[in-house]
Amino acid sequence: MSKKQDKIKRELVKVYIEIANERLFICTGCRRSGHNVSLSHSHIIPRSRRADLVLDKNNITYHCLSMGERKGCHDIWESRNRESLLDYFNNMEYIKSVDEEYYYLITL
Repeated sequence: MSKKQDKIKRELVKVYIEIANERLFICTGCRRSGHNVSLSHSHIIPRSRRADLVLDKNNITYHCLSMGERKGCHDIWESRNRESLLDYFNNMEYIKSVDEEYYYLITL
């Protein structure tokens, strides 16, 4: 891992800790508690698309992971069925405010 990647990773851990201290430990896509399902930090706009937003807390939410037959919100957000999630409109509003091109790309 490069020094730059290591620095970003350390900074991201700090952001994750801040999020844990500021937010409820629930999936924003389905409202399941993190005590009942496994949660993941989920970037609303993928890290691969906007490296400049990797550390932006507004670009990170809790989404549950897939387990067994149940598809988790993390995977749903990355699919074409994202509009079924409870946080869809809030996430899309954020996307439109920071990356209008991506917003139209995923809504068309």
